[in-house]
Amino acid sequence: MFDFVHNNKFAIKIILGAVALTFVGFGVGSYSSVVDDPYLAKVGGQKIVKADLDRALEGQPANAATRQAALENLIRQNLVLADAEASSLSVGSTELRRVIASIPAFQQDGKFSPERYKEFLASRYMTPDAFEARVLQDITLQSQLLPYTGSHFVSRAVAARMAALLGETRDVQAMVLRPQAFEADIKLDEAALKAYYDANKARFRTPDAVKLDYVVLSQAQLAAKVDVSDAEARKYYETHAAEFASEERRVSHILLTVDQAAKPEVKAKVKAEAEALLKEVRANPARFAELAKTRSQDPGSAANGGDLGFFGRGAMVKPFEDVAFSLKKDQISEVVSTDFGYHILKLDEIKTTDFDAVKAQIIEQMKRQKATAEYRAAAEKLADLAYQHGDSLKAITDALGLPVEKSALVVRGKPGEGIAGNSKLLEAVFSDDVLKKKHNSEPVEVGNNTLVVARVAEYQPAHQQTLAEVTPLIRRELLQKEGAKQAEEKGKALLTELKAGKAASLTGWGEMVPVSRRAPQGLPLADLRALFAVSAKVLPAYAGIKHDNGDYVIYRIDKLVPAKNDNPAELAQLSAVIGEMSSNALVSAYLESLRQKYPVTLSQQPAE
Repeated sequence: MFDFVHNNKFAIKIILGAVALTFVGFGVGSYSSVVDDPYLAKVGGQKIVKADLDRALEGQPANAATRQAALENLIRQNLVLADAEASSLSVGSTELRRVIASIPAFQQDGKFSPERYKEFLASRYMTPDAFEARVLQDITLQSQLLPYTGSHFVSRAVAARMAALLGETRDVQAMVLRPQAFEADIKLDEAALKAYYDANKARFRTPDAVKLDYVVLSQAQLAAKVDVSDAEARKYYETHAAEFASEERRVSHILLTVDQAAKPEVKAKVKAEAEALLKEVRANPARFAELAKTRSQDPGSAANGGDLGFFGRGAMVKPFEDVAFSLKKDQISEVVSTDFGYHILKLDEIKTTDFDAVKAQIIEQMKRQKATAEYRAAAEKLADLAYQHGDSLKAITDALGLPVEKSALVVRGKPGEGIAGNSKLLEAVFSDDVLKKKHNSEPVEVGNNTLVVARVAEYQPAHQQTLAEVTPLIRRELLQKEGAKQAEEKGKALLTELKAGKAASLTGWGEMVPVSRRAPQGLPLADLRALFAVSAKVLPAYAGIKHDNGDYVIYRIDKLVPAKNDNPAELAQLSAVIGEMSSNALVSAYLESLRQKYPVTLSQQPAE
């Protein structure tokens, strides 16, 4: 299954947002888990809420475009999952266990490490059940997409034709006709300037603009000032001993797998095999590792004599964990039944965690807790002071010690840098209460547990610029527009003459440059298309194109160099690229068909 992911990761990333390898979110069960959270989108009957979107973004700040893209990825995933459910696609527990054991992040010295697995879950605040649900979701997504992202046959003829097109080189020269070259002969009278001004008055109206005084309250700044003594850390450790001084056990096991959906007689047969194996192990405990290597069906531990390494409570399924934590050192268990099959456990070692081992973790945790508490208290006080002393920021600076900062000019409707780029803050400062009544804004959350209170220090009202103020701008625009028009007319006329075999002695051509689709020499895509759309059977050949800046460019093609003979390695690589493009097209078509099959309802836009 992971070979599939590796070989198709580009297509998966493009279409589904790299969900297959990251394992950073919550499982399928997390969707719609917050019943009071208004949904952002609904796929069939499945809701996607704001909490789902935040988890997909891993809590990182994101602009509106990023959040919209993340929501679209969640919609696509839910479409595929809905179709998988309708197709009764299921994944067995044995396959799920094999996939988790094979994830490199959970391996140490080539074997599955329960400790790494536990650390990963703790870092994501996830339970094993939630993570397994996520892996199950990913496997389902991959399996459902496999028919569209598998290998696609590309004929040698198609690859060879593509290679010929990519490898063909044309030696070209360019002549650029610029609008500025025609401006000296363009006459603009006052009437033309006035007519342009009257037709575009709305463009020459400046919007409201302000300069701001503001204060910033940041949890990160508070955390940097927090100090935790060793004595405080030790006291916290003693109070929360069960949390930090947890016992870990190193266990080896032998697993005989059986699917939970198997018939009773099949399960009974496997259990009997496990009972027989248990007798053999107990007859000679020193052979446990040897028998695990030859008889265990756990791909993550068999090669290592069944050694699972150290793990704490919560890392294993409950029946396995209960037995593991009930054994004495070197004791061998009875046969244990789990969803994965039948296990025989042997307790190898027990260790506990002392204060020194977790001291740094405790200090960091206490700093976060103290900063969080301080931030909440300060945020409440900030809101009270901003309202009660709405005519100044002085009360805030005196009480909280926050310095007053100043912004550059902020224009309504034109986000600037820093806090001036936050849409919520701009909405607040241009409100009547702040702009006209000259009150402080309410505290505005600008991301990352950071609050800003702002007030208007200087106000420049919107006004209509006079014709005299904007005449230089209008003159520049009209000259550019008319110059571009004349450059295009002149260019097209020259191109017609050149194609007719006239104007052969025309000067002003640039340096000869070899251009190919693989090496476009910096030419714009539109220019490249125009160059290779021209027949090169008769040379010189010519092409012309107008640029957005008003330039008109004429290209002269003097020589055509065909692609070199087919290189087998390049053809193979090209075939793979064409196949990948075909896969992407098929997946896109499949997803589009799912939108017709399962209605998608958008309720809200992703909030910033």
